[in-house]
Amino acid sequence: MSIDYILPPLVGALIGLLTNYVAIKMLFRPYRAIRILGVRLPFTPGVIPREHKRLARKVGEIVGNHLVTPENLHDLFRSPSVQEKVKQAIGNSFSQFGILSSLLNQDLRKRIALHLVDIIDRELPAVLQGLAIDEQVTEKIHAFSLPELEAMIMSVAHRQLAYITYFGAFLGALVGSVQLLL
Repeated sequence: MSIDYILPPLVGALIGLLTNYVAIKMLFRPYRAIRILGVRLPFTPGVIPREHKRLARKVGEIVGNHLVTPENLHDLFRSPSVQEKVKQAIGNSFSQFGILSSLLNQDLRKRIALHLVDIIDRELPAVLQGLAIDEQVTEKIHAFSLPELEAMIMSVAHRQLAYITYFGAFLGALVGSVQLLL
């Protein structure tokens, strides 16, 4: 087999591999705009650094408005297991009152705990609304340095991004093979 038959698919694969690798790197890098003679080079900074604030805001909105909402948290509080833990915590706290705790029999302690759980259940929605979960998440993500953000995204998507890189090599080899046939 001659090198003439191997070279086009091989060169195509190498080009596809490198272009996809560079494209994925350009999502994260460079972290800052590069200027030459005062003119910003295109595609600098990378997509993620350029959109860091917007990304933080969108993730905050998704988490705060769809994933960890005040309603979800209130529903969690209302679950029997959580309510039982709260009642136990209240019941255990009576011992802190010293001699006063001896004046409260078990039935009275249970009624007080139930009443306190009811108060918490009634007031919790307003407290949770005040947490502004979306804003908290937005601030946390915005506070991440760009290398930290890159590391987090790569920890989640590393395998998929590697497949994209290898798929570029496959497509490049396919194009090289088609060129060979033509």
